[in-house]
Amino acid sequence: MRRGRAKLILFIVTVSILTLCARLYRLQVLEYESFSSAAFRQRSRMTPVYQERGQIYDRNMIPFTDRSTEYIAVIQPAIFPRDRETWDLVADALNTDREDFVNFSAYNASPVIYRIDQEAAMQLTENTVTGVSVIERKVRTDVSMPAAHLIGYTNETGSVGMSGIEKAYQDVLRSDNTVYVLATTDAKYQYLEKYGYRVKKVEAERPLNIELTLDYHMQKLSEEVMDKMMISGAVAVIDILSGDILVLASRPGFNPANISEYLDDERQPLFNRAIAGYTPGSIFKIVTAAAALESGFNPEVTYECPGYVMLGDQVFKCWNYDEGGHGVLNLIDSFAQSCNSYFIHLGIHIGSKKMLETAREFGLGSITGISRQLIPEYEGMLPDAGELIGAGNAANLAMGQGRILVTTLQAAGMASIIANGGIRHTLNIVDCIVNSEGEIIRDLKKREWKRVISKETATALMKMMEATVEYGTGRRADIGGYGGSAGKTGSAETGMLDDDRPILHAWFTGYFPYTEPRYAMCVFVEDGTGGGTSAAPVFAEIAARIMEWEEMR
Repeated sequence: MRRGRAKLILFIVTVSILTLCARLYRLQVLEYESFSSAAFRQRSRMTPVYQERGQIYDRNMIPFTDRSTEYIAVIQPAIFPRDRETWDLVADALNTDREDFVNFSAYNASPVIYRIDQEAAMQLTENTVTGVSVIERKVRTDVSMPAAHLIGYTNETGSVGMSGIEKAYQDVLRSDNTVYVLATTDAKYQYLEKYGYRVKKVEAERPLNIELTLDYHMQKLSEEVMDKMMISGAVAVIDILSGDILVLASRPGFNPANISEYLDDERQPLFNRAIAGYTPGSIFKIVTAAAALESGFNPEVTYECPGYVMLGDQVFKCWNYDEGGHGVLNLIDSFAQSCNSYFIHLGIHIGSKKMLETAREFGLGSITGISRQLIPEYEGMLPDAGELIGAGNAANLAMGQGRILVTTLQAAGMASIIANGGIRHTLNIVDCIVNSEGEIIRDLKKREWKRVISKETATALMKMMEATVEYGTGRRADIGGYGGSAGKTGSAETGMLDDDRPILHAWFTGYFPYTEPRYAMCVFVEDGTGGGTSAAPVFAEIAARIMEWEEMR
């Protein structure tokens, strides 16, 4: 009995010792860094200099973020000189007032940081001052970063995403890895000269990264063309075979590192026009033509355009009303010339219900898919069939006027469907989450597609879009030596005036090269002169530069 009790006591003691050893090992080895950092923070005055954050990459793992460095001047108050001459030298380099240094003391030892330019950094490096250090840190974003509306921006410390991908994927991109400049102090927060100022990095798990479907170079060159050729608008480019969004650009742009200066800007540069809704005008004739062809309409049927159509007491003018109209046209020629008269007759013939059904098949009035990837998008607007009673309403719808709104991304998707033989893809803009080695942690793409129009209808529409560029309203969208292009122009009435001048929105949506289609693109220009004059040239320039880039790589 006594032997059994002794064995039990010995077992309990042994287990207790082993448990204690395991606990000590965990505290002193496995969790040493964590507890050490916590203890160190308790006796230190710490100023964060840089907090690591996950990268945002393009489809080829080219980073959009952390592409440049900036200089930081770290002032160490407890050992900073007290003479006025030094104060003046440092204040001049920091572009601040020397009165900033008046209260520096051993009791006010927390490091102070200033952002400085390269010239100031060189000045402080060449003129060594006790208590002043210059270090480099990564710049999360700057004015040169493409896709600012999509990427978004963080708070001032760079630790919290405030918009775009930065905000939507905050939990993925955030990290506790932080670099501090610190001063060791006693219990009364007085600086301890023995330990001095130090730079310390608090280690944690490496953050994960986001890989987008965008192409960095295509995005950048598209924005360069937009800045050169247009004031305000949007561009979207889609890979027609996959539904990957390669370019999503909005202008005017902004500097994500300095948001405050844009908050009261009347041009609304923070507004992402690529996923906002606008009246489509004549690019909606793609839908009208598709609806007619899907209904068995004979494209050789002709209508006469005298420059207008009378419906009751309403006069619907064609864009060349002053020139006496287009005369007698069939479907392909009326599409190429964007003849309102023909499409009014066509819309009345097939009816509003069929046009609306086809519009929904093309993805209008619904999300493209990027909202499932946490990127908010406007779903657009289509009227209910019950609202469109009468020939006048059908006429307006056939021309893309009335209560209908389309986004630039949706319009690019329309062209993609035609170039892809009638197949509509769910669009993607976020590809996957990857680790620091580029290995996929989670696939975020939606690989979904459906046929929305017959291949025969798509082929017929392709011929119409090619004719538009060859001899119609879209001649200025031609990219000739790069395989040619095809598309549809649009000039949408807004109902707004600028000193009695009607404000129009200009569109061109199409694909290239038309010999072997690979890319669909839509260009939208706010307050343009017309689709063929404002949007088509931007389309041509971007398409040509993309093809040049393709040949180079």
